[in-house]
Amino acid sequence: MNRKLLYVDAIVDHRGVVASPGAVLKEGNTILAVGTPQEIGTPENAPLTQSEGIITPTFVNTHAHLDLSGRGNVPAKSSFLEWVKEVVLPIRRDEEGIQNAVHAGIKLIHAGGSAIVGDIAGSIMAASTAQASARFIISYVEFLESAKELCAMQQLLQELPEAFDVSPHAPYSCGAHTYEAAFASNRKVATHVAETLEEIEYTLHKTGPIAAFEKQIGVWNEQEKPWGMHPVDIGLSAANGKPFIAAHVHYIEDRHLDMLADSLCTVAYCPRASEYFGHTNHRWQEMVDAGVRVSIGTDSLLCLDTPDRISVIDELRLLYRRDNADPRLLMKMGTTAGAIGVGVDPSLVAVAPGETAGLLLFNSMAGDPVHAIMNSTEMPVWL
Repeated sequence: MNRKLLYVDAIVDHRGVVASPGAVLKEGNTILAVGTPQEIGTPENAPLTQSEGIITPTFVNTHAHLDLSGRGNVPAKSSFLEWVKEVVLPIRRDEEGIQNAVHAGIKLIHAGGSAIVGDIAGSIMAASTAQASARFIISYVEFLESAKELCAMQQLLQELPEAFDVSPHAPYSCGAHTYEAAFASNRKVATHVAETLEEIEYTLHKTGPIAAFEKQIGVWNEQEKPWGMHPVDIGLSAANGKPFIAAHVHYIEDRHLDMLADSLCTVAYCPRASEYFGHTNHRWQEMVDAGVRVSIGTDSLLCLDTPDRISVIDELRLLYRRDNADPRLLMKMGTTAGAIGVGVDPSLVAVAPGETAGLLLFNSMAGDPVHAIMNSTEMPVWL
């Protein structure tokens, strides 16, 4: 396989600026050397390409729903439950459209600069389609339980192909036995946690809009007692020290900061989806300051403002503009933190010797290269 030598204005990854100007010697998916042009020189059998731009690794999308990519962007509804009923459920029932939606989602993820994705698959078919289409798709098959389907769901978990991981949907839609089985399966686990205030009311008391919604759609279980716990406590208790991804985590108590930091949990924060559903003042920065691993997801195309892509880069730029976030921290959240969360070697998203999951080239701008990436509104190209 032919070697390639790239000279660029700068190289940036989770460490910040690796070299400026920069040079990368690569062969296929393997980086052979990284440094300045003077350090790398001009190795034999390595045609030189000189570009004005900034090289970064691929970004990691820790929480996506590829099978919800078929409808494009959808205006927000008056409530989250109304959105689930009127938008999500009809899509999930359209088996013929799922494969096309997954294929569309993968193209949009690629356009958004991510090669590594933690995908919440609504069915085994969706998971199979995703994994057959791209190398670094981590498929978490989602489980929701009801009184009628509980036994079938438990059997499905036992028979789930080894290639797939598991996602108990949320503490309001799955009980203790499902979470116990998920973590006992020795698979990677992802779950939605503390996404809404209604969820907290339901897990504490089994009352409120979610209880009414269950009765409306015929899945209410009168015999099942409430958890009596905050969703974060439920997730950490069920994990019992094992790693997992907690998506969203919009609503926490102060005590949860240290609890999350002391765990192997990775929080997957989806900033634009959070705004879409009207959630404000996410405590992601406090989480990071406390030592919590916070990564970035996009949720689904339905709740994004970019119909041509599903991009972690857009999420990072929002945090940079809105929260005045440190761009070097954002690079870490968008790469290595996400890789660790989905159980992928973080070296795959570093511009360093060894295998790479992919490299991107951003246009250069004046000033610090890391700030330039966040200040830009343009998307990178794949190298």
